[in-house]
Amino acid sequence: MRRTARIMLVLLGIGLILFIALSGLFEDYLWYSDLGYSQLFWTPLISKGIIQIINGTILFTFIAGTLFSIRHAILTFVNERLRKRLRLVHEMDRPLYHLSQRKMTLWLIIISVLISFGVSFVTGFTGWLEVLTFLNATPFGQGDPIFFKDLGFYVFQLPFFITIYNAFFGPLFFLTFFTIVFYSFAGVIHFQSLLIWKKQAIEINSAARRHLALLITVLFLFKGFGCYFDTFRLLYSQHGLVLGAGYADLHATLPALKALMVLCALGVIGGGLAFFKDEVRLLTLPILAIFISIPLLSGLGPMVLQSLVVIPNELEKETPYIQNEIALTRFAYGLDQISEEDYQADQPLTSETLQKELPTLNNVRLNDPHPLLRTYTQKQGIRPYYKFYNIDMDRYRINGEYRQVMLAPREFSYQDLEKTAQTFVNLRFKYTHGFGVVASFANAVTPEGLPAFAIKDVPPTTDYQELQISQPRIYFGEMTHDWVVVNTDLKEFDYPEGKANAETRYEGKSGIKLTPFNRLMLSIKHGTLRFYLANEINSQSRILLHRNIMDRVEKLAPFLQYDDNPYLVVDEGRLKWIIDAYTVSKTFPYSSMYPERELNYIRNSVKVVVDAYDGTVDFFAVDAQDPILQTYRKIFPGVFKDLSAMPDTLQTHLRYPETLFKIQSTMLKNFHMTDPTVFYNKEDTWDIAKELFGSEPQNIAPYYSVMRLPDSEQPESVLMIPFTPSSNANNIRTNMVAWLAARMDGEHYGELKLYKVPKNTEVDGPLQVESRIDQAPEISRQLALWDQKGSSVIRGDLVVLPLAGNFLYVEPIYLQSEKAGSIPEMKRVIVAYGDKIVMSETFEEALAQLFGVRLKLSPPPPANVSALAVSPMNAELKPEETEETTEETEEPIDPQEDTQALLKQIEQIREMLNQLEQQFKKITGDSVDVEGGKKADEDVHDVQTDPEGSVSSEQSKTNP
Repeated sequence: MRRTARIMLVLLGIGLILFIALSGLFEDYLWYSDLGYSQLFWTPLISKGIIQIINGTILFTFIAGTLFSIRHAILTFVNERLRKRLRLVHEMDRPLYHLSQRKMTLWLIIISVLISFGVSFVTGFTGWLEVLTFLNATPFGQGDPIFFKDLGFYVFQLPFFITIYNAFFGPLFFLTFFTIVFYSFAGVIHFQSLLIWKKQAIEINSAARRHLALLITVLFLFKGFGCYFDTFRLLYSQHGLVLGAGYADLHATLPALKALMVLCALGVIGGGLAFFKDEVRLLTLPILAIFISIPLLSGLGPMVLQSLVVIPNELEKETPYIQNEIALTRFAYGLDQISEEDYQADQPLTSETLQKELPTLNNVRLNDPHPLLRTYTQKQGIRPYYKFYNIDMDRYRINGEYRQVMLAPREFSYQDLEKTAQTFVNLRFKYTHGFGVVASFANAVTPEGLPAFAIKDVPPTTDYQELQISQPRIYFGEMTHDWVVVNTDLKEFDYPEGKANAETRYEGKSGIKLTPFNRLMLSIKHGTLRFYLANEINSQSRILLHRNIMDRVEKLAPFLQYDDNPYLVVDEGRLKWIIDAYTVSKTFPYSSMYPERELNYIRNSVKVVVDAYDGTVDFFAVDAQDPILQTYRKIFPGVFKDLSAMPDTLQTHLRYPETLFKIQSTMLKNFHMTDPTVFYNKEDTWDIAKELFGSEPQNIAPYYSVMRLPDSEQPESVLMIPFTPSSNANNIRTNMVAWLAARMDGEHYGELKLYKVPKNTEVDGPLQVESRIDQAPEISRQLALWDQKGSSVIRGDLVVLPLAGNFLYVEPIYLQSEKAGSIPEMKRVIVAYGDKIVMSETFEEALAQLFGVRLKLSPPPPANVSALAVSPMNAELKPEETEETTEETEEPIDPQEDTQALLKQIEQIREMLNQLEQQFKKITGDSVDVEGGKKADEDVHDVQTDPEGSVSSEQSKTNP
C-alpha cells in the first residue's frame, strides 16, 4: 500500500510538472496566434521536437547498444562489489542483496534515455535554427578566395555540420572511454605491457574486441569529418597576423589536417579489420598515431613555420591574405558601399554661404538630450508616476519645412506609485498605460533657457498639424514589463484631470480573451487564483502580455538581433515604435570579429513597427537582397512584409540605425585602409573623435542632424560621426581627418559617404576645440564663476557641423542649481570657427559675433496661428521676405558700438546700485556692500580691455 501511494505521488508530481510546462506552452500559443504569428510558434517547436527525437534516437541506439553489450559484465561487477561490501552470504552462497538481470536492464534503459535525450534536448534547443537554415540556404553568389566555395556555405552549411559533429562526437568519445575503463576494472581487458604496439601487450576477449572495434571505427569516422570541417574553419580563425587563413595556416595547418584525415581513414579501416580479425594492434596503433600527430602536426608544425619563415618576412608572406581580410571584412560590414570624397575643410564662411546654409543652421541641436531629459521630467512629468525613459531624435516636415524634432513618450512607472496604491487591482486592472509624448525642436529655446515645447501637457496639445495625436495612450513601451487585464468591469485610469481622473476602456486589437479554459491555464502558468477570484474580470476581459517592446519582438523573432535604441514616431495621429533588426553571422570567412556583439557579418535587413496602443507587430524587409533574410523568409513565409507594404507616412521616419553606424565606424578605423602595405604598417589608423565628458575624454556618439551635404542641394536627415588620427603615448594628434555620414531620406536611404580632409590641411578636432574652450580666459572665468555657490555648469555635447567646406563647432552650456528638483537651463552657446571662439546667450548672437551678420533662426510657425510671438531664438528668416529686410539682416555689426552701448547700460545699473546703497545707509546708518557691485567694476574693466568685445561682454550681461 505504501509503495502504491509513493508511486501515485511520484506520478502526480510528474503530471503537475508537465501540466505547468504545458500551461506555459499554451500561453505562448495563444499569444503568438493573437498577434497573427502562429508559425513563429509552431516552426521552432516542431523543429526542436524532430531534432531531439532524431538525435536522441541515434544516441540512444549507441548508448543502449553499448550498455547492453556489457550488461553481463556490469551485472557481475556490481554483484561482486555488493557481496564484498555487505559481507553477508546466504546458505546457498548467494548474496543477500542481489541485483537481478531484469532490474539491471531497466536501469540501463533509464540511463540510456536520460543521457541520450538530455544531450539531444540541448542540441535541439540551440541547434534548430542551424538545421533550418541548412535546409533553406540561399547562396551569396560570391566564392571565398581559398577554397572557392560560396560564402553561404560558411554562413549556413558549415555551422550545421559543426553542430552535428559536436552533438555526436563528444557523447560517443566519453561512451568509448567509459567502456574501456569499465572493461579494465571488470578484468575483461588485461594490460600485459604499456608498450601497446607489441603483439601480446593487451589481452581482450573477442566480444569486447568487436564492441570496441565498432565504437572506435565510428569515432575515427566522426573525427575525420571534424578535421575536414576544420579546414574550412581556418578562414575565420586567427593564428597569426591575419584574421583568417594566413601563410602558416595554408602551408602548415592545412596539410596537417589533411594528414589527420588520412590517419582517421586508416583508423576506420583498422577498426573494420579488428572487428573480424583477432589483432588488437589494429585498434591501438591508429589511436596512438592520432594522439601523437595532433599536437605535432596541428600545433608544433604551424608554430615553427610561423616563427622561422613567416615572421622574418611577414609583409611579403602575408600580403595576399591581408588583402583577403580587408576585402571580405569591408563586404561583411557594408564598408565596400561607402563612397569617398574630399572635403576641403578650409573654405571661408561668409554671410552669403551662411544664408545658403540657413536650413542646416536652423536645425543645429542646441537642446542636449541628457539635460533635456531632466527638463522633460520636471516640467512635463505631470505626476510622479509618469516617467520619460529616453529622448528620440527624428525629423518631421512641419508646414513644408524639414525640422529635427526631439520626442519622448510619457510612460507609466509602477514603481513610483505610492506603496499603499501598489495593490493587485491597481497594478493589473487600473493603471494600464502611459499617456502622450513631449516634443521640442532641436534648436528651439525659450529666453529662460528651457526647451520650447512642440507637444506638451496631458492630454497632449500642439500648434502643429503634423504633430497632432489622436491616440496618445501607450500600452506597449520601453518601461512596461508586467501584464495587465483590460476591458474589466473597472474602468482604467487614463490621465489626471482636475480633482477627478479621466477614465477609459481599451479598444485595441491584441489581447488574449479570458475564456474559462484560458483562465485555468493562465492561473497555473502565473501561479495565481486571481483570474477566478477577481470580480472585475468578465467575459470580455483580455490579458496583455509581453508589453515591453524589446521583449515582445525578441520573443517573436529571437533569430534576429535588435538595435539598442527603439524610437517613437507620430504617424497620422498614432504613436508607433520603430525598431531596427539585424541579420548577423559569426562564421563569415576572413572577416574581423566585432567583439561586443560576437559577429563578423551584419545587415540592417528588417524594420519592426510596434503600435504603442494595441501592440500589433509588423516586420518589414528593407534589404530584400540579403541572403540571410532570404533564408529566413523561406523558413517563415509571410512573416516579413515587403517595404512597399509600409505606409509612405511611416517610411519618411525610417532612420539609419545608430548601433549599425557605431559598428561600421569602429571597423572603418582600420579598414578604410585598402592597401595591404599601409594596413600592415598601420600608417593611417583612425580613432573616433573625442569630446570632454566632465574632465575625461570620451568618444563622440553618432548624432542625427538635418543638414545639407556638400554635393546636395536640399537639406536632409543624416547620421554622422567625425574621425581623428589614432593616438598613442608617443603620438597624440586630435585634428580632424574625416567624417562619415549616413543618408536616410527617400531613394538615398542607406547610402554612406565618407568625406576625407586633405592630408595637407590642418583642422582642429573636437578635443582640440574643447581644450581651446578651457583655455579661453573669458569663457573659463565665467564657467568657473557659475560652477560654485550652489550651482553647477553642464557642458552639452559638442556638435560638429560640416558647413560649406568648413566646420562649425557648437556646444550649449547649461546651469543647474544643486537643490533637489532643479531644472537645467541653457544659459550660453559656445561656437567655434577656425581660430575664433565666442560664447553668447543665443546661437544667433554667437554667429553675429563670429561673422558680423545677424541670421534669424526659428522653429516653423504653427499652421493654425497667423502670428507667433517669439523670442530672438524663435524668429525665422523667410525666403519671401522683402529685399529691404534681407539687407537689414545682413548689416554688419560694429563691435565697438555694441560695446559702448553695453558699457552705458552697466554704468546705469551701477548708479542705481549706488543710490540704493546710499538710501539703505540713511535708514540703517551702516555701510553695506551691495552684492555684485565689486564684480560689476571688474566686468567693466574686462570689457574695456577686450578688443573684440565678445565673451567678456557676455559676462557683464550676466553678473549685474
